[in-house]
Amino acid sequence: MALVSAVAESSHKPLILVLTGGGPLDVSFAQHDPRIASILWIGYPGEAGPKALAQIIFGDHNPGGRLPMTWYPESYTSVAMNDMSMRADPSRGFPGRTYRFYTGDQVYGFGGGLSYTKYEYKLMSGTDRISLSEFIKTSPNEISEEQHQVDNLNFIQVDRLSCCDALKFYVQISVTNAGEKDGSHAVLLFARLPKHVPGTPEKQLVGFSRVHTTSRGTTEAVMLVDPCEHLSTADENGIKVLPLGDHVLMVDDLENSVSIMV
Repeated sequence: MALVSAVAESSHKPLILVLTGGGPLDVSFAQHDPRIASILWIGYPGEAGPKALAQIIFGDHNPGGRLPMTWYPESYTSVAMNDMSMRADPSRGFPGRTYRFYTGDQVYGFGGGLSYTKYEYKLMSGTDRISLSEFIKTSPNEISEEQHQVDNLNFIQVDRLSCCDALKFYVQISVTNAGEKDGSHAVLLFARLPKHVPGTPEKQLVGFSRVHTTSRGTTEAVMLVDPCEHLSTADENGIKVLPLGDHVLMVDDLENSVSIMV
């Protein structure tokens, strides 16, 4: 940290900070330093790494990578190494673990990444309503209060659905390269579930699709959504359940609500 800041102080031009290694680092000191123009994480690139790095820095290649993990602040080191809990527990100051459950401040989020161009999204097709009534093995009236309701909010156990395949649907997204460079771009589709079940994730990755776009060009990304798999969660007993209500599918700032009902 001190060395990077010292070099930035003595340099007469903006710096590019290149990070190697297999895990996240708290680089918030550089993130907010106007003398550091960009930060590039390259992991362990191997023998071809220097050539690839030069191509990116000099603009011969448009980077399109995504972070495979959340980058936590240095304060996260106060969490006990033998604490393998995933879900956040405010009562003991535990912020959670991984992008699905972490609720604290972050340096960079899972799936983050920049390139030399910008992308715009538009939902082309999907669904906004799913009815489970004809796929429940027993009628809704026969589902016990304990199985069907938690804190007056509803859910359905996945194993009570007779045919999950019939609930699947495709999401079609238009991807426009709004910049001046061609690029390869990974479109990440996340879901935010109704928090009817204790311990529901903050969000979870539903699917991803890498598309190749030309400058000012438009292409499409198509992803299959399986509600029984992608829009479900586990209750306190480890039973997979599908919450009823509004589920939100998200690609960056683009959101689409899908209502699941009986």
